Amino acid sequence: MLKRQLIKYALMTFASTGLARVLEPFTGGRGAILMLHRVRPRGPRLFQPNDHLEVTPDFLDEALYRLRGLGVDFIPMDEVPERLAARASSRFVAVTLDDASLDNLTYALDVFENNNCPFTVFATSGFLDRTALPWWMILEEVIALHAVVDARSVGGSEAEIVGSLQQKNETFKRLARQFQSGPEMDKQQKIQDLALDNNLPTDAFMDENFLSWDQLEDLADSPLATIGTHTASHPMLARLSPRQVSSEIVSGAERLEDELGQYPNHLAYPYGYKAAADAHTFNQADTLGFSTAVTTRGGMLKGGGRDNLLALPRLSVNGHFQDFRVLRALLSGAPFFATPADI
Repeated sequence: MLKRQLIKYALMTFASTGLARVLEPFTGGRGAILMLHRVRPRGPRLFQPNDHLEVTPDFLDEALYRLRGLGVDFIPMDEVPERLAARASSRFVAVTLDDASLDNLTYALDVFENNNCPFTVFATSGFLDRTALPWWMILEEVIALHAVVDARSVGGSEAEIVGSLQQKNETFKRLARQFQSGPEMDKQQKIQDLALDNNLPTDAFMDENFLSWDQLEDLADSPLATIGTHTASHPMLARLSPRQVSSEIVSGAERLEDELGQYPNHLAYPYGYKAAADAHTFNQADTLGFSTAVTTRGGMLKGGGRDNLLALPRLSVNGHFQDFRVLRALLSGAPFFATPADI
């Protein structure tokens, strides 16, 4: 928490002093891709270990309104390669959302339409089919609903005591670390077992939190929307064999084509950091013919080579930093010269 507050204060100060505007011509590149996940009002629950993946509709609306006031062009992902190849053009922002949460339709769409802002939703087909589960959300829900949790399936004990907020947070962090370090191909079965062992009805949970195919089609009907693929079951691709990587990406894309009638041109690597998406993964995306592929690594867009288009950085619109001054500082590009770590 202290580290988070220090980062936030430093970025806010950087933007407020005007340094962001001064350095931006040298560090800002051509533009940026913003990365969001969920867009919804903040709920009353105190235990929210995944709240960094959520922003409120009000903050998103303010951010888009103020970005347009700065003269930034909002463009769809389809235009990113052309804009990066152009020698001279105004700075741009492309907005993306990962996973295909229900709130992308119920809350975010109105914000994008109010601001005439194109957006891309990277859909995980298994989430829409209800054949795959977002383990980080299932783990949160199980811990939130109980004082004692059976966590044997994810490396914990038969009776994890999670009665207090502190216990819930500490247990989530420990189990999440253990779960992520395990074999990739076992994870979906293990998270299914966690839900079953703790009486969590996964179909109802997914219906409450993720789009159905009909709802994704409604979202795709917006002239502002582009639908990209986020694989079939959201694994760490770098841990899989080349054949498994290809199967995950292609099967997810083909399900989108089956339901929407169009094969996606754009891919988002699940997790997207270095341990989850590497050079071999990028090569697979190239072989499969995607126009662009995005990571979660922080940074600005600077050039247009084919290799770069398959490992594009994004700026995380982080739920812990819902202040436009933070986003303004990130968009200057300067923080990425100060630290090589993702922000």
